Amino acid sequence: MSSTIETLERELGEAQLIRTEQQKAVIRAENAHEAACAARDDAWAESEAFATDDEVERLSTLVYERRRQLYEAIDRLKAAEGKERRIKSRLMYVLPAERRRYLSGAVDEEFEEFLRAVEVAYDDGRSPGVEVSVVTEKPGELDLRGDATWRALERLYSGTVRRWVEIRAGRSPGAVEKAGAMARQIAYYAGGHVPRVFVGGEEIQPEGLSTSGRTGPEGWRPLVGFDGPKGRLALARITARRYLDEGSVARLSKRAAALGQVAEIARLYQTMNLTGDEIRWRLEQLISLRLEVLEAVYDLTGERRRFSFYEVARAARLLDGHFPDSGVAAEALVRAVNRALESGVPLVDVAYLSVTSGEGF
Repeated sequence: MSSTIETLERELGEAQLIRTEQQKAVIRAENAHEAACAARDDAWAESEAFATDDEVERLSTLVYERRRQLYEAIDRLKAAEGKERRIKSRLMYVLPAERRRYLSGAVDEEFEEFLRAVEVAYDDGRSPGVEVSVVTEKPGELDLRGDATWRALERLYSGTVRRWVEIRAGRSPGAVEKAGAMARQIAYYAGGHVPRVFVGGEEIQPEGLSTSGRTGPEGWRPLVGFDGPKGRLALARITARRYLDEGSVARLSKRAAALGQVAEIARLYQTMNLTGDEIRWRLEQLISLRLEVLEAVYDLTGERRRFSFYEVARAARLLDGHFPDSGVAAEALVRAVNRALESGVPLVDVAYLSVTSGEGF
């Protein structure tokens, strides 16, 4: 029995074909209507008896008929578009919370160097090399090789330019584990984007890859060119670009430590059930904070406190904007969280009381 996603993906494909056919039908009807109008106008210009000319009357009747056919074609197109929208809405509801199957942000030279460094790090010289590349699909071009979820996403976003990372390895001992480690390392720094992995020409689903061994950065192979302070800053930029615009990244780059902390917060959010847009919105609320306050927000987020992100971010901005010393602002934020937990008073109210009472000076 096919799954709901498979059924909706198939229905969406059929609906998109019908919509395309109806679009062509509208274009044909428009051309026929314009041709009839042009013929009638020519007959009018040549006719000496404007009101009684039989040819003008015949062509006028033809224009009305062509116009009716055009309106009917437009109605059928609107109905097909409505059906497609309804299927898309149902499909987006049943799909897992954004799988990050597409690569967001710009693919620049720094990101390409990062992929080459991953290739080199996992090239042991004993087996065929593993190739890592960025694949781009233009609007209207679909890659339907993957599973039902991938095909559904391709159909959903078929009108946009789509990019993803592909890892291709030959069939050799340990190829699956190696490709899996590469995919996890790329996903960690590339905004949680899940690369597509092909072993021996057959696609391996990331969920089925071996997860043995360490999955954190400390267990991965070092990347040449990205292992020093400058390299870590470059990795932070790569992560930040997946969520933030280039202007925000450029401003953060002037505060290297803050950029690194924002990237760490983004990677922490990647472990939660958040979409890319949700992570982007959260980071945009934090990028103006000073380093010590960002560190406090990171710690509070990692502890999974019961406060919503909105409460923590608003309290952090309030305290960071009030206290001249960022260390004092960070301490005030932690104290506000603890007092809100003890008293049951909303966190933002506790932070506001800290500001109005002058606590922390």
